[in-house]
Amino acid sequence: MLSVPLFTQKKEIFVAFLVVLFLSSSSLVYDYMQYRSFIQEPLHESEAIVVNHYQKSNAKGKVYDVFKLKLPNTTTFYTVSWKPLKVGVNEKVKVKFSVENLTFLEYLKGFYATSFYIYALYQDDLPIALKLSSWIAEQHSDSDISSLFQALFLATPLSKELREDVQKWGISHLVAISGFHLGVLSFILYAFFNPFYRFFQDRYFPYRNKMADVSVLVFIFLYMYMELIGFTPSFMRAFVMSVLGFLLFSHGVKIVSFSNLLLTSVSLLALFPSLMFSLSFWFSVAGVFYLFLLMHHFAHLNSWALVGVIDGGVFLLMIPIVHTFFPVFTFLQLTSPISSLVFIVFYPLEMLLHVMHLGGILDKALLAFLHVKIQSFTLSFPVWFLAGYIGLSLLAIRFRSVLFVCLALCLASLFFIT
Repeated sequence: MLSVPLFTQKKEIFVAFLVVLFLSSSSLVYDYMQYRSFIQEPLHESEAIVVNHYQKSNAKGKVYDVFKLKLPNTTTFYTVSWKPLKVGVNEKVKVKFSVENLTFLEYLKGFYATSFYIYALYQDDLPIALKLSSWIAEQHSDSDISSLFQALFLATPLSKELREDVQKWGISHLVAISGFHLGVLSFILYAFFNPFYRFFQDRYFPYRNKMADVSVLVFIFLYMYMELIGFTPSFMRAFVMSVLGFLLFSHGVKIVSFSNLLLTSVSLLALFPSLMFSLSFWFSVAGVFYLFLLMHHFAHLNSWALVGVIDGGVFLLMIPIVHTFFPVFTFLQLTSPISSLVFIVFYPLEMLLHVMHLGGILDKALLAFLHVKIQSFTLSFPVWFLAGYIGLSLLAIRFRSVLFVCLALCLASLFFIT
């Protein structure tokens, strides 16, 4: 099939710009109306779902519980409870809180609200996510491993300690459900549905396009999974881009293109302005951008060489992006490209083991992997450097030599750890 660029005329670019502008304006107006309605009453009493729950302590050593809660209208906010409360992620609570002096920007970003009380609610019919979470937990004797697989399969937050163990290996992108997971899940679902579809196609509808029909079925299941994990920003970006790519490919339009990534990103931002403040969304966009950038300049390599270039290249090129916000560095992070390749086998294998209720088989090895001791260093980049690096990255689309400059900068930065 002959592929053509997404935009071939200035008129098409202008129309796309007007559509995105209309969508973003409409979304902002809708969100602002929701905000105005929300702040009509300074005090709210509502049921909410626990998105995250962890403990912290103040300067005097007093321990308190921090909650991230999602209201029925999908608004999320943070609050604290000075009274210990045993409630897990995805469980339901009753909370009374104040929204006095809440600004529209805080509303979009996810705000902190003072709560007057918060308590767990008994649920006769547990949500599917909570049932699956309990089903995963009962297969593991160690809480860290249980939490790890709940994050891998259900996008539940990690504890601070476990998050540090994951960052130590440089595999946060593997634990946080994103486009990488969508690709693996798509392959599994396609391999599962394909023989069944072929059986019925050969007998009843040989005229149908198997790839198109199975792809639609896969997208339906992926959407159901995305809803189950709460529309995680990075996974949602990957899902929308996959659907858009499928539609474009069906019409003979080139799908591995920067214009496709741009269209997907601005469309999501237009529809969901709060994504502007989501680091996971921007990390996901950056990761795909560098993947496309490497494919753009090294497409002439054979398949195995290209996989190696992309795996190692994306890791290097993401260093300034990631370490501007997360300065902790260990030399174990240099093994991240290898971990990414291993994960392609590990992820579906663990899914199969959990389905067979044998999820705890590899727990001892995983514990040893996570709890390895190694010295940590600091690798940080000022904001001005990040801005310049992003500018160079965009320029690298046109000039291959600039890509090598970016790679050299990333390698050189490793000599400035402290």
